[in-house]
Amino acid sequence: MPLHRHLPDRVRSRTSTLALATVAALFAASPVVRAQDPGAAQRVARLRALMTPVAPLAGQWAGDARIVTGPGAALLVRQHEDVVLGASGTVLLIRGTGRTTEPSARDSVVFEAAGIIWADAQAGKLRMRAYREGNEIEADLAVRADTLEWGFAVPGGRVRYVIAFGNDTWHEVGHFLRDGAPPYQVIEMRLQRKR
Repeated sequence: MPLHRHLPDRVRSRTSTLALATVAALFAASPVVRAQDPGAAQRVARLRALMTPVAPLAGQWAGDARIVTGPGAALLVRQHEDVVLGASGTVLLIRGTGRTTEPSARDSVVFEAAGIIWADAQAGKLRMRAYREGNEIEADLAVRADTLEWGFAVPGGRVRYVIAFGNDTWHEVGHFLRDGAPPYQVIEMRLQRKR
């Protein structure tokens, strides 16, 4: 039996109140602690600067995607990407959902994934992690003006995605790469900004 059950109700009530007050004080003090840390603002500014090339992806996007399912076979989906810039502008949260366009199962979810791109203070660069169907990978990430390239190793080769984006357009092409073989396209998305 927990020790606090042996205490009188009056003492238990005071103990609970004290615990809640302590937790509330810690949360309330957080901005004060940040204000007293003279380097906090500069750290956040440096991290935001790292995020500058990918910040334009924030928004809601929709369009068509073609996913290769086998030789000569493809699945056409209506793709939505919801992208949010958060944590004081130091993290990009990405949620992708593909819905079938087949009349018999119209709007059924056939693809769902999530990703996060964040500014790594220690490494001084952007990093990326992607999640799908209970799997996660930390992707290699290269950022250039209006282009984001990410990829990862898979058995037998590598998968590489290249996203070319502007103010209102997002064009992404994914390839399976294997030594000594031409790139094999696995997906293409053409999205428009909705918000």
